[in-house]
Amino acid sequence: MEPKIVFDISKNEHFKLLENYKTLHRKIKIGMKVEMNKGEINPEVLKSVKIFVLAGPQEKFTEAEFEYLKDYVTNGGNLLLMLGEGGETDYFNTNVNFLLEEYGMSINNDSVVRPHYYKYFHPKEALISGGVVPNKITKSLLSNNKNISSTLQFMEDKYKLEFVYPFGATMNVVSPSNIILTTGPVAYPFNRPIAGLFVNEKNGKILATGSGHMFTDKYITHETNMSLWDEFMNLLLDKNTLVSNDFTDIEVYDYTIIPDTIYLAEQPKICLVESLDCDIPSDFKQMFDMSLHSINNNLLRDVIGAYEKLDVKYEPLKIIKPQFEIPLPPLQLAVFQPVFSDLPPPPCELFDLDEEFSTSKAQITQLTNKCLASALSDDGKTSKPVNEKELEYFIQECARVLNVHPEDQKWPAKEIIHYIGVRIANYKKLDRE
Repeated sequence: MEPKIVFDISKNEHFKLLENYKTLHRKIKIGMKVEMNKGEINPEVLKSVKIFVLAGPQEKFTEAEFEYLKDYVTNGGNLLLMLGEGGETDYFNTNVNFLLEEYGMSINNDSVVRPHYYKYFHPKEALISGGVVPNKITKSLLSNNKNISSTLQFMEDKYKLEFVYPFGATMNVVSPSNIILTTGPVAYPFNRPIAGLFVNEKNGKILATGSGHMFTDKYITHETNMSLWDEFMNLLLDKNTLVSNDFTDIEVYDYTIIPDTIYLAEQPKICLVESLDCDIPSDFKQMFDMSLHSINNNLLRDVIGAYEKLDVKYEPLKIIKPQFEIPLPPLQLAVFQPVFSDLPPPPCELFDLDEEFSTSKAQITQLTNKCLASALSDDGKTSKPVNEKELEYFIQECARVLNVHPEDQKWPAKEIIHYIGVRIANYKKLDRE
């Protein structure tokens, strides 16, 4: 019996099988039964489910739903959770950390970037090398991707593995969970967890990662992302088990928070340097020299007196009309009349020229021959019983050819005969209009 994997879409998940996970959908439905959950999470939904996937939820879970998920994992279920950059507070307005923190994991509200351009244009499309932690997964990826060792020569095998981690966030992973992937020594922040795994006594597992974009249609075929998804599935399906020796070579840096330099630069502070030569007076206001920057009219009398001394009439200033020197004669724009392309010839192959240019009499003759041919029996001599639908079709087509009614209207046959009969009767009257 094929194991069942269920993708939850009840929380408006950002990553959907029928939208941006089409390639992944085609891959997993080969050996697994794929379903989608549109309703609330409850024990009936989680029953007989091997893997339950939360692919970028954008709404908050209820406390009851978290309890159902905990019971599901406690009883041996497997939960796969993926988010993106900004964690649960930026683009994804969710509260999944409330669940992950009980198992020693949380997704930060930050982004992983690559400081230098390499292969991918956007800095958040981080190409990570040396980020796979478990030795068993490293050996499996190297055996499945033998072509990657031909271009890169490193001292350690784990640095030969590269995967794309686009628009993702870092994580905090502590015991009882284990680190599966890190940002490596190239992507910033350096050597921070980006995927964690929790395993309980009943082999129930929670696998969380800070980027669901790495498995979208745009990135899953790049580098070793496809093989990385296979390793995730092997862990959740118990095809590959990890032991403590697989996590011996872990190099993780502390999560360092730096100040917001842009915000601090917009708030200047005055620095008072203490001097040893002078004493600070008791009234600190004496230390401020208000005469350095002031607006007053102390010199107004002297300025007005200068007008008399210089024989200049005292009057308010006026705007002087500027005179611009033009070194070159004025230019006149060279405007050419627009040249329009000729209209294409009419598509004559789309029209029945015989029908368009034939007279009304000829069209009615063709229509009559067509209807008479269908009215005769197979021997061509006797006639079949009159079919009312064919008779009505004949009357309506004749009315169309003779323009009895507007083209955008369709009259029944009886109304057409009534209209023509009234017109003929009016024509035969002596006092016709």
